[in-house]
Amino acid sequence: MKELSYFQMRAYLYPNEVEESVEFKLNELETLWHCNKKNVKQKIKKYEEEGRFIYIPGRGRGNSSRIHFKNSLHQDVHNTVITYINNGQLEHVFQLLELNIPKTSFEIVFKEIQKRFGLDSSQISDDVLRTIVIRSIKTLDPINATFDFESYLIKQLGSTLVTYDQKTDSVQPHIAHHWKVDIEYKTWTFHLRKGVLFHHQKALTSDDVLYTFERFQKTSSYSSWLIKDIEEIECLSPYIVQIKLNQPNPYFIRYLSTTYLSILSRDEGFQENKWIGTGPFQLKERTNSKIVLKAFDHYFLERPILDEIEFYLVPRKTKHVMDIKLKNKETADSVLQKKLTVGYDFLAFNFQKPSIVHHPSFRAALFHLFDIKKMWNDLGRNQMVEASSYFPWNSNPQQRNRSLVIGLIKDSGYQGEPLTLFYKNAVDEKERADWLRREAASVGIKIRNQGRFIEEILYSSELDQKPDLILCGEVASLDYHISFIDSFYNKANIIHRFLGKENIKFIGKYLDKMRVEQNYKKREYWINKIETYIRKNHLLLFQIHPIRKIIMHPKIQNIRYGGFGFDEFQKSWIDEQT
Repeated sequence: MKELSYFQMRAYLYPNEVEESVEFKLNELETLWHCNKKNVKQKIKKYEEEGRFIYIPGRGRGNSSRIHFKNSLHQDVHNTVITYINNGQLEHVFQLLELNIPKTSFEIVFKEIQKRFGLDSSQISDDVLRTIVIRSIKTLDPINATFDFESYLIKQLGSTLVTYDQKTDSVQPHIAHHWKVDIEYKTWTFHLRKGVLFHHQKALTSDDVLYTFERFQKTSSYSSWLIKDIEEIECLSPYIVQIKLNQPNPYFIRYLSTTYLSILSRDEGFQENKWIGTGPFQLKERTNSKIVLKAFDHYFLERPILDEIEFYLVPRKTKHVMDIKLKNKETADSVLQKKLTVGYDFLAFNFQKPSIVHHPSFRAALFHLFDIKKMWNDLGRNQMVEASSYFPWNSNPQQRNRSLVIGLIKDSGYQGEPLTLFYKNAVDEKERADWLRREAASVGIKIRNQGRFIEEILYSSELDQKPDLILCGEVASLDYHISFIDSFYNKANIIHRFLGKENIKFIGKYLDKMRVEQNYKKREYWINKIETYIRKNHLLLFQIHPIRKIIMHPKIQNIRYGGFGFDEFQKSWIDEQT
């Protein structure tokens, strides 16, 4: 994006502008652009020659220079956005939105996007969807993907040995068309389909399966619990692979359906920007602000009906819904759909850091103080589904008693020391964090709120060392029980990191039984034991089950919400008659 430096400068200088004129010093732009004074002068000269402004250099060392801009910032943004849209460079628009440009300019941008892309009269036969997603992507590596949208994309690009059917709560054939297990549930033998092609046209064999598992074993993965029982993997033939476990595990087959174990090609391995898998879509393009998936014509099952999906990754501050639009199709009124997400938002206590949150009476005080219904009413929100479990169908409103708060605080020995609360850097999350801070202040508890982009700090030590509390959430894949287990075992997960070694060890006794249990009701029994322990000790405070909002064009048919709350798209199609 060649205009990026120009708009970085405009956004930086804007607060001091008076009638499109502003004073500054060259060393400010050196810092902003991360370059030396010579390069700063070259950029200024270039922009002046393009007619963007008149530059008046400062006289003498250390004196301020002045710029007279030709257009207002809003007009510059508007003109540039129109150019990008007309040239089909929508990703550049979203790069622009990441800068600290006034909100009014954002509103202009979205009006233009809706006006120009809601209607496109081009006659192109391909069915292409464009979708705006409030997400950033750290990695698409199957063994280390942590965020829901990353896992969702991997599911479109890759395939696993088997798949999980939620309707029947059973495992179904996928790359493996057949499997068998010995009476001890320790030796699993998989027969692979013939003719399964990777995106670069190489046929899949058992050696690729072996490579995928060996790579997982050799890499420090956050979800290493999935493969810790594996003792040996052997290719019995090009289309037969055998996995031997070091202990019986009837539930092991479910592990193999997770996106973490998407099969990769040995000759290509894993490359972030050249994702070679066997999934229904292949990676056509990937930048920091755009991902394009293209239907894989040689997919071993039914080819997707859609030809392409374009995902535009936008900053959280610019939009709060996933907005799906049609390309090259007539416009119609979009339909807002709401879906209750399996998962929950919660307030976690950092047991890794010494603080008052270790005291059970203090945690109990916050439980009785932070009334979810009151918060929702105070914030003027509706459609709240209170959580007391990972699963909405297991949740019930929890009984709180505010009259107990003062006594519990006194019993904890709290001395007024400030606590740091991290929250996702988004408007709705900030409102909730501010409400918690105000409620705490009303009983003498000091909380300092800090907004963070969790994606940027998840893998850093800052997350373990700085916050005493954090507002965050969990979202399930289609396999709810595997997701539940992973939320405790996954080393990158906030629950695993914040609960502390002692609590994880105690809960691990139940998880060790659940993760090898084949019977659904018995797994539910262990889930209940774990959640009862968490609620009784207030190890985290359940808040709500989020409702995901999706704006969907009425021409899009056969929408099937898969894991992580997104449309699977494999069966979706566009109805020209709607």
